[in-house]
Amino acid sequence: MRNPKYTTQLTHGTGMINETLSLLSIYQEGMSKDALIKCVKENDCLSCKTENRLVHIIYDVFFQRFMKVNPNVPLWLKLIRERGLSLKHFTQLLMVYCARENAVFFDAVTQILNSCKNENQHIVERDAFTKYVENLVKEGKAQWSESVQKRNASYVRSCFIDYEMINRKSEILPYEVNDFTILYFMHEQHFAGLSDMAIWEMEEWHLFNLTRHQVLDRIMSLSLKGAYMAQTSGELLTISWNYKSMEKFINATL
Repeated sequence: MRNPKYTTQLTHGTGMINETLSLLSIYQEGMSKDALIKCVKENDCLSCKTENRLVHIIYDVFFQRFMKVNPNVPLWLKLIRERGLSLKHFTQLLMVYCARENAVFFDAVTQILNSCKNENQHIVERDAFTKYVENLVKEGKAQWSESVQKRNASYVRSCFIDYEMINRKSEILPYEVNDFTILYFMHEQHFAGLSDMAIWEMEEWHLFNLTRHQVLDRIMSLSLKGAYMAQTSGELLTISWNYKSMEKFINATL
């Protein structure tokens, strides 16, 4: 489901939360990249100093994160905002989509942040990001020059700050997965064809430092909210959804 390649795509945008909100506000179903660029210019909704910057935001950030796998995602996110999900919890959805497309960020969360939390550390050492990126190169997972390594380490740290995982002092902030975040990605992946067991084992849960047992506990407790019925027996899990479309699910849940 996620892009396993280590790229420099974060060069074109880290969290991009405000920019994403602006783009979602004007996005319409079926819009092409160029049509969206034209609409941005007409509505003057992004403060881009150059045409090239605008193109990178649309082509390399918005479309890559939210439309490459499923073109309906922007419509779902737009509806979620209209239904009133808080910005704090909405940002969790954006974080997962960013992590899926950027392995360098995804693995930094699971390796750096989760390790700090598991060891009861309250601060992420600033050089942790530099060492992490350097190790990617040493292990042959990426081929980046020293200057690119430094920039990527900085971009990963910026994502941590943008998504409020740490503050600018590198202090670890409370970051608990919201109920709707779990429900949304369960529904998304079920109707994308994932089995119930595969949903239980999804890598995305590691972004919130959830253990396998914790994931199952949340799935079972959230079944009481009425979106689905879940049954478990030993190592088996079955889920029956009451809402067959994402739109109906969002409208019923929010």
